[in-house]
Amino acid sequence: MTVVPDETPTLGRRALLRGGIASAIGLGAAACSPGDETASTPSSSGSPLSTSSAPTGPTASPAPSASSASAPGASAGGAATVPAVLRTPGPDIRRADSAPPAVALTFHGAGEAALTLRALDVLAAHHAHVTVFAVGRWLAANPELGRAIVAGGHDLGNHTWSHRTLPRLSADAARTEIADGARAVAAIAGSSPLLFRPSGTPESTPTIRAAAAASGYARCISYDVDPADYQDPGTTAVVNRTLAGVQAGSIVSLHLGHAGTVAALPRILGGLAARSLAPVTVTSLLA
Repeated sequence: MTVVPDETPTLGRRALLRGGIASAIGLGAAACSPGDETASTPSSSGSPLSTSSAPTGPTASPAPSASSASAPGASAGGAATVPAVLRTPGPDIRRADSAPPAVALTFHGAGEAALTLRALDVLAAHHAHVTVFAVGRWLAANPELGRAIVAGGHDLGNHTWSHRTLPRLSADAARTEIADGARAVAAIAGSSPLLFRPSGTPESTPTIRAAAAASGYARCISYDVDPADYQDPGTTAVVNRTLAGVQAGSIVSLHLGHAGTVAALPRILGGLAARSLAPVTVTSLLA
């Protein structure tokens, strides 16, 4: 599998984006490990996110559905076809069974806007494509970032509205978290409507899967490589752990809101290239 050079984003475009959103502050990057909450993390308005009641999300756009989702990433110049596996109910997808000569680097989408822009620059320079599972509240506060992600040829999926720990929630609260996140993603033209990753857990539960299905997600996307970059172990550790775990077909869990992760990206991409493993989107990996 070859990677098509990314011709859409340029450093000039990045500079314009920086000028428009340099002052925007998104959600802090919260770990996707079990038991994590975002209650102490500042939102774009500076107030803490509450976990005592279900958050109120955007209402302008409908949640995605399997019948209406047909061309994720279309605005980036690709008439992409949703892989059949994403339309078929089943267990969490941890990796690609067909093991193509590629891996999917996936990112929790939250944190400082500048770090995301820096990561997009690195990815463009390496002609690499990735998947960002955006926290809806962060995406709603930073729509320019969502548009830049899609314009770069990357997948943009749903990581719930406020990154609550889904296994701890009631069925109704879980449905609200997922549906509100879905609306935030759907508001970004060209986003990937069938990609969902649960927050606060590496694996879904029957309650989470039912809540996801209510918003049109037949599958939850998990991962088989976790370098625990959200613990900020240092750039070298993130690089070594990632490259030690990846194989053809792997899905890697990373976090945009951590400087060490962004700093590790060039070395991770170089290591993948040395092993002839192309960095592609989840949609491409599962095609």
